[in-house]
Amino acid sequence: MTHNTLTPTPTKRILTVDALRGFALLGIMIVHMIEQYLGSGAPKEHQNYAVHSGIDQVFMAISGILLQGKFFAIFSFLFGLSFFLQMETARRKAEPFIGRFVWRLLLLFVIGFIHSLFYAGDILSIYAMVGLGLVLFYRASNRTLLIFAGIFMCGVPRLILWAVRAAYDIPPTDWDSLDPQNAWYFDTVKNGSLWEIFKANATRGFSMKLFFQFDTNSRGYMTFGLFLLGIWVGRTGFFERLSEHRRLLIRMIWGSLIVIVVLAVGLIFMFNNIKDYNSLPAMIGMSLGDIGNYLIAVFEVSIFLLLCLGKRGPGMIGALAPYGKMALTNYVMQSLIGTFIFFGWGLGQIGVWGASINFGIAILVYILQVQFCKWWLKKYQYGPLEWLWRSGTQFRWAPLRREAPVEMATN
Repeated sequence: MTHNTLTPTPTKRILTVDALRGFALLGIMIVHMIEQYLGSGAPKEHQNYAVHSGIDQVFMAISGILLQGKFFAIFSFLFGLSFFLQMETARRKAEPFIGRFVWRLLLLFVIGFIHSLFYAGDILSIYAMVGLGLVLFYRASNRTLLIFAGIFMCGVPRLILWAVRAAYDIPPTDWDSLDPQNAWYFDTVKNGSLWEIFKANATRGFSMKLFFQFDTNSRGYMTFGLFLLGIWVGRTGFFERLSEHRRLLIRMIWGSLIVIVVLAVGLIFMFNNIKDYNSLPAMIGMSLGDIGNYLIAVFEVSIFLLLCLGKRGPGMIGALAPYGKMALTNYVMQSLIGTFIFFGWGLGQIGVWGASINFGIAILVYILQVQFCKWWLKKYQYGPLEWLWRSGTQFRWAPLRREAPVEMATN
């Protein structure tokens, strides 16, 4: 199968994509800070660890409606888009791609696993595992990409897993039985040493992450579908010709909003009438909920891109693009800062502050990181982890320092 590229091959870095990646990381950090980097279900005795007041409930609702599951989707979509851009760069230079890409993913898994020792919810190791499947699709037609993206994003693997369990009479997960493990894990991250947290995250934390990703929760399958969607959008040249798509972005905003409202009403009615959450209607409802998350992400991305095309767009891009260029470094640093604040090896503040305070901490950390990125990239070509990743991929130390300091571009 071959693909058709609808626009000229991109020849330079697309700063709007970097800015969008930086925007996605803001949402991800807010969610993680509000959840206090627990990366696990909270035990019953600590169910309200993030809610201490009415204002905390408001921030939890905002996070649940606008952030949770949405900015992960944006970040995953951008990973697929980056895969396409890397592939096109290699093709243009007549360089081998697949072997290097697989090696690059192996290095990403190592980085992700080390990161997961601090934060069990690490997504990098999952990206590395799921990303291997992209080598099967990089030559696929656009139609094939969209078909399989729809299959994975709409929850078909969830329905297949449910059907297999039903056919073989395999009992569903008893969530109440996990409460002792959740209580042990909560106590470990709150009071344990760094070594004890490492051991917990390397064993139970990693296994529970795999369960969350590849069981009926289906996050891993959704991730792969979003990767494929990113490749397809990359082929259309959408971001290279973004200024031509103002009307399309406006239609996407209004169209997604209308469907979101209709879908939300339907889901409320549907789940109010579901008594068995391991039933087929429940599985279908979960998949419809995922679709709702995608549509909210489309709504948010469309607004962001319209703002980038507006008068204040160059300023937004100039502020956020450096952050997005250092996405790997910033994502890991978010976790190191967050786990230091909340876990026992640092300040041990998990459960002490509510969602509203932690929202403010996330914004403060983000602002500081943005300023650090602008300063760093004036002197260096890559972020620290990006440089290590690139050097490992190329089997040689990549040049890091710029020959002369530069001012970061704003458009």
